[in-house]
Amino acid sequence: MRYRRHYKKQKGAVILLTALVLLICITLVIFLCSKTVGVQVQIAADNHRMAQAVASANAGLAFGIGYFNGTTTIANGLFTTGKMVKAGFDHDDDKCPDFLSNPLSYFESVSHQIKNCPATLPHTLTYQSVDGKLMTTATVTFDNDAGTRCVSNGVTANMKAGLITAVGFSDDGLAQRMLSQCVGAFNIFGTNTPKYSMISRGAVSLTGNYSLINRFDSANIWSGGGVALGNSPTAGTYLRSVGSLEKAYSRSQLEQSSLATATSQSISGPSKGTGVDIMSADLGLASLTGDAFFSNFFYGDRLAIKSLVQSVNQVYAATDYSSANANSGVIWIEGDVTINNRTYGAIDNPTIMIINGNLTLKGVSNFTGLLYVRGQLDAVGAVAVLGALVVEGDTHLVPSGEASVVGSGDLTLIYSPYALDRLSNPIVGTTTAISGSWRDW
Repeated sequence: MRYRRHYKKQKGAVILLTALVLLICITLVIFLCSKTVGVQVQIAADNHRMAQAVASANAGLAFGIGYFNGTTTIANGLFTTGKMVKAGFDHDDDKCPDFLSNPLSYFESVSHQIKNCPATLPHTLTYQSVDGKLMTTATVTFDNDAGTRCVSNGVTANMKAGLITAVGFSDDGLAQRMLSQCVGAFNIFGTNTPKYSMISRGAVSLTGNYSLINRFDSANIWSGGGVALGNSPTAGTYLRSVGSLEKAYSRSQLEQSSLATATSQSISGPSKGTGVDIMSADLGLASLTGDAFFSNFFYGDRLAIKSLVQSVNQVYAATDYSSANANSGVIWIEGDVTINNRTYGAIDNPTIMIINGNLTLKGVSNFTGLLYVRGQLDAVGAVAVLGALVVEGDTHLVPSGEASVVGSGDLTLIYSPYALDRLSNPIVGTTTAISGSWRDW
């Protein structure tokens, strides 16, 4: 008996096997794709976090540089356009850098003592997204010790140069990025900081009650024209006592207005005439052009200095001079101006005020720093300057037949290099980022 084989009933086995293989392949593809997507999501998230950290670090570094330059407030970390604050690493005047990353021991030139500064906590900044949902942070520290990549070995640490380090963090704190930059400050006076109480390219006529004091150098007045002194019985010029040394006195003694015989010796006046501290009719000084005279006391010409002042928003029209009241740093006033009862600059936070015109001083006016007048200075009121006074005496501005400096009021000039280039902190607005020193590691 014959049996018939039913092959048709076995045809579905091949299809089943093929389907199974395809299903396995599709499963593997889906698995691999999902894994790839997961990795890409993770990479995107990491990149987002790193971008947040980098942005925060950049903002922190900008804050640090602005803080050093004196154009950033510590309150909110934003650049200001109003009153200028202090520049350098030490804003609280404790002679130690703020936000110090490592302990520091250095010779402090004003007190002539070794100053030991402990490390402090970094300054922390927070940045919030526009929608308020994300918040990143950054920390800022300073280091001005010798032997770092910003300060060479053997150099005495100061508040005018050092390293700024900013570390930025993502909103969840998982990513961080460190940026650093060396900063310094250029000397706005170049290499010829004024050494005398008053320097005038033209004549000087002091008919009021004047006191000119210089306990740091050998002269009070350097003039390209004649010097006429009035007959007020209390008027006079003074130098440090003969035979005494500057280092024997404290800064406060050298800058005091008191005429104690221990620190002051009368040189010129109505009863003594013109003494050795007055250099008049200097043809070399008188022959300088106005531009050459200006550049003799600054690192650059008028255009360069005015551009610097514009960068810190401190150029004022003569009609708006009151807006500069209580400001520090470099101030430029354009045009003839009469100043009445104003104060500019302070101890350890001086002002360099440039009057691009004539200046009349009335009432009680106080200046700490350098007062530069392009035209004529007419001191009618009670005027006190701690630092130096420089008058260009532009002949196109000075009234015909009059002296470059006219003083019928109560004029007190006390020369002090501590209000000029010997200042512990740099002048506001004179920061320079050291080329090639930026690091992102």
